[in-house]
Amino acid sequence: MRSTLLYIALAFCCSTSSLAQLEINDVFSDPQTCTYMTRDIYVVWWDSSNDYTAEVDVLLDQMIEYRTTCLDELNMMDPPNPIDGYYYNVYLHGDGGHFDQYGWGNGQGTDSNGYPYLTLPYGLIDDLVNLAHETFHIFQYNATSPGFAYSGDSQWYIEASANWFAARENEGAERAFIEAESLVRLPFVPLWLSFDNFPATYPENWQRYVHQYAMALILYYLTEEAGVPENLIADGFFTGTELLPQAYLADEIGNELFKEYFMDWAAHMTNDFDFISPLQAAANEQEWNNYADPLDDAEYIETWTNEGSNGWYIPEESVMTNGWSFNTYKLENDELESYHFELAGETEGYFASPSRFMGRLLVQNSNGDSTFYDLPMTDDWNGTISLELTPEDEIVYFIVGSVPDVFEDVESSFELYPYQMRITKGVLGIDAILGQAEPAILIGRFNLLGQRVEENYSGIQILMFNDGSTKKIYKD
Repeated sequence: MRSTLLYIALAFCCSTSSLAQLEINDVFSDPQTCTYMTRDIYVVWWDSSNDYTAEVDVLLDQMIEYRTTCLDELNMMDPPNPIDGYYYNVYLHGDGGHFDQYGWGNGQGTDSNGYPYLTLPYGLIDDLVNLAHETFHIFQYNATSPGFAYSGDSQWYIEASANWFAARENEGAERAFIEAESLVRLPFVPLWLSFDNFPATYPENWQRYVHQYAMALILYYLTEEAGVPENLIADGFFTGTELLPQAYLADEIGNELFKEYFMDWAAHMTNDFDFISPLQAAANEQEWNNYADPLDDAEYIETWTNEGSNGWYIPEESVMTNGWSFNTYKLENDELESYHFELAGETEGYFASPSRFMGRLLVQNSNGDSTFYDLPMTDDWNGTISLELTPEDEIVYFIVGSVPDVFEDVESSFELYPYQMRITKGVLGIDAILGQAEPAILIGRFNLLGQRVEENYSGIQILMFNDGSTKKIYKD
């Protein structure tokens, strides 16, 4: 093992905490061939055969800015290095220099002294989205919550929250959510799918493996659309909780409200990802086209044109909903017609976990408007709604969501939550006609925060009617 090289240097302090003096504690460099620059809690190393002084100067300023955000706004914690009086090491590699011998990738590791360090390919030195992601990991390192371990059904959250932070800090970046198309192409996999709980039965392809990174999009929806406080995304790392991240979010947000947000997120992703920029959505789809296995695509379980499902339909097990997932059915329409949508879920999953289902309907009109409907549920498993469509109501998406009060899988194969759905075309019968009430009267429009808005308000509107019913719509 290489002996530890110990240097002493005076820290340049421009951080949120007082740093008197830090030492360089490094096990990988060679003082004859390596150069370094220090600032705040960081020391960045590179091979002397290349001059990265100007790039590292910018890199350090950016990492300091990210540190300030993590500590001051998100209530996170410094890694152990500066707490113990040492700089945090960042190594640039991949340019044929000294550090290439270690075969590093892009990410955080722990050295032989027990301290974390970051390895950064020199080709990514100016990639701010990647840098934000990896810097966020630095301040996750001292997490105190057993439930947020980088393993099992909690591993997804470590990567998803880092991607959320990267998008937060680089809002509008074209590749901020580059894996997200997989979320609507494989919507039936559980929220917590990651490398560490990957079932042996799953195909080993791009879209399955990137799921934990793609799930940043639900965190982004929670903070940017649903109004969940941003610090909640990071707080759980440092509370000492034994709850898994998904259970922690449900507990902090409120279990029922968390379910509503999950279903709204699914519906707005289905609506062409209407809460991110069109440029980002297009980039995500192109990434799918470049890297995904086209045979592993279940965006729509079934598609019907001007007709119903011809009775009750049960999805195949290979695409059936897991915990905290959804299926999408597509109805194409160009007629003036009535349709009746029904959901009948089983009360338990295959491994006897208690189930719960919810539904959303999305109607896309030829004039560019999108209308959202909550599926009225008579209990935790059954729901029904009728819609009157015009020829301009071109597409209806019926989204069936599995949202049980279960936040992990104890079996190596994920729990399946079976259900039946039915779409019936035409008037249901004279009893249904006679039982129809007078049309409800619109009495108010509100945004997601409950604030009253005008009809031309851009974004998500909640319409309230005099019979107590509500409807969600989206306006460009």
